[in-house]
Amino acid sequence: MDEERLLGGNTHADVVRVADTVRRPTGFWTPGVAALLHHLQTRGYESAPRHLGTDEQGREILTFVPGSVVWPDHFALVATDEALAQVAATIRRYHDAVAEFPHEGFTWSDRGADPRGPHEVLCHNDLAPWNLVHSPSKQWTFIDWDLAAPGRFAWDLSLGLLSFVPLMADSTLDEAATRHRISVFATGYGKALPANVLAVAVERCAHEADRIERFGTEGIEPYARLLADGHLPVWRAAATHIAAHQPSWQAAVDATVA
Repeated sequence: MDEERLLGGNTHADVVRVADTVRRPTGFWTPGVAALLHHLQTRGYESAPRHLGTDEQGREILTFVPGSVVWPDHFALVATDEALAQVAATIRRYHDAVAEFPHEGFTWSDRGADPRGPHEVLCHNDLAPWNLVHSPSKQWTFIDWDLAAPGRFAWDLSLGLLSFVPLMADSTLDEAATRHRISVFATGYGKALPANVLAVAVERCAHEADRIERFGTEGIEPYARLLADGHLPVWRAAATHIAAHQPSWQAAVDATVA
């Protein structure tokens, strides 16, 4: 079978497409991820790939999701209020679908995991444009579930806000536009955002920067690659940027809480 290497991932370099499937390296997290994806399928959640087992090389097999990955070349796909609300609704459907999944029986990756808990939900942990595919049929699908692990709702939602609003330091949105996008996200999610979601966004950025600096300096992958590729200053700048603007943006979050 012909294999086509899929580019763009920071966690695994050896991800390939074979016909209508994706083959990925396995790890101690794979049984849990497989069970999670099967659970989502039984709950009718259509915004995740299907797990199809393992191949003769021991790689996990997933359904290939056709379409455009939003980041880096197609962020315009989520630039409208309608699209942003749809993405937030997709996240909410996942959180609802996973609510009764028995995650305690599995071992999960700590790559993006919430370091403090409490374990309120099984987080995807990388709900971001680089893991979102928009299909020709207008379906939104989140891919790369290997980082799933228990954590706070605010931990999972903070990265969604950070990357889809966005709240990054290089955002061109002014204060009013940022608050508006936060409100649109919350409306699409259909539930009040955690009051501390912006503070947790700062925490997430600082945590990721700390891990890249520590483990990257020690030569541990994928952090060494992330450090070499310049991700450390991006996350440091994001933490500083969000903290500086949090008093202004918090009003939009508080409006959803009230």
